[in-house]
Amino acid sequence: MKFDMDQSPDYIFQLPLPKGPKPSLREPIIQNGYRYRIDLPETNTSELGDLGHNLQNGLIGAYRLNTKTTELIAIDPSTNLINGFVWDADLLSPEFKQAIKCDTDSPSSAERNRLTLLDAHLEAPQVRLINNQPVLTIAPRFELEWYTGAHASQLGLVQLVESSRSALIENGETQMLLDTQVANSEPVLYLCDTSDNQPVKPVCVFQEQDKKIRFEFSTPISQTIPSEIDGEPVQSVSVLEKYTLYFMEHANPKKPEEHIWVPAYLPIIWGWSIRVQQRYDGFWDIFRKKLIMPTSSTEVLALPQWRSNSLRCRGPAAS
Repeated sequence: MKFDMDQSPDYIFQLPLPKGPKPSLREPIIQNGYRYRIDLPETNTSELGDLGHNLQNGLIGAYRLNTKTTELIAIDPSTNLINGFVWDADLLSPEFKQAIKCDTDSPSSAERNRLTLLDAHLEAPQVRLINNQPVLTIAPRFELEWYTGAHASQLGLVQLVESSRSALIENGETQMLLDTQVANSEPVLYLCDTSDNQPVKPVCVFQEQDKKIRFEFSTPISQTIPSEIDGEPVQSVSVLEKYTLYFMEHANPKKPEEHIWVPAYLPIIWGWSIRVQQRYDGFWDIFRKKLIMPTSSTEVLALPQWRSNSLRCRGPAAS
C-alpha cells in the first residue's frame, strides 16, 4: 500500500519532547587574589587576629613584595569595614565563606583559572664562551597550559634560591662568589644582575578571560667563570644550589590595592651540584655534576617569602 503524504495529513503529528531537569545555577566561586569585604558577627572578629601571620585561614590583610623582602599584613578587625585578600580559597572555613561578600566587581564565574604543567626538564649544563668569557649555564624548561576561565590575569614567576658558589684559586684558598647563608638561613630571591628589579617575572602576556594557551618557558641560570681573583689564577668553580619556583597570577597588576599575587601552581623544586675546571688544553669543562630534575612539591600552596636576594649575597670576588 502506498501513502500520499500530501493527501494524508492525519498521519502527521509531533512526539512529545521529554522534560529534563532544569539547569541548576552554581554559586560563583571565591577567587584567589581578590580583595573582599568580610562581614563577620562581632563575636567572631577575634578569629581574624592571627591572619597574615600563620596563613592557615586563607585570608590576609595584604601581601607586599619587592626585591629585598616580603611583608604579610594581618587583617585589622578594629576597622569599621573589614577587608581582606583571599590567597587560598580552599583553606577558608565555612564561616569565613559565608562572611565574604562578593560585590559587583567580583568575578561571576563558577570556576577558577587553571595552570597545567605539561612537561618540565633541565637542559644539560654547559660552559659557553660569551664575549670571550667562559660562562657556566643551565636552563630549566617548562611546557605550560594557561586557562583563564574565571577572569583575566597575568602569569608570573618567582624564583627563590639556596646557593653556595665558590672558586678555588691556585694558592689553595677558597673564595665565595655567592652564599645565601650569610644573609638568611631561608631561601632568598634570585636576581640575575643589578638591573633586575622585578620580584615577579612575567611568563607571558596579560591574558583575557576565557582564553587558553600552550607555550614553553625557560629560566636560564648562569655563572661567569673568573680567570683570576686578586691576581691569583682560578683552578675550579663549584656551584651547589636548590631552587624553588612559584608560578603566580595577578588579576590586575595595575591595581595592587584590589588584587595581590597568589600561587597558580604547586611550588617546583630543582637543583644542581657542579664543578668546572680547566682541561690540559686550557678550555673550561664540567668535571662533576649532579642534577635534581624539576619536580612539583607535595607541600601546600604558600605565599613565597624572602628577606634578601642573591645580589646582596654575592661575595667580593663576584661583585
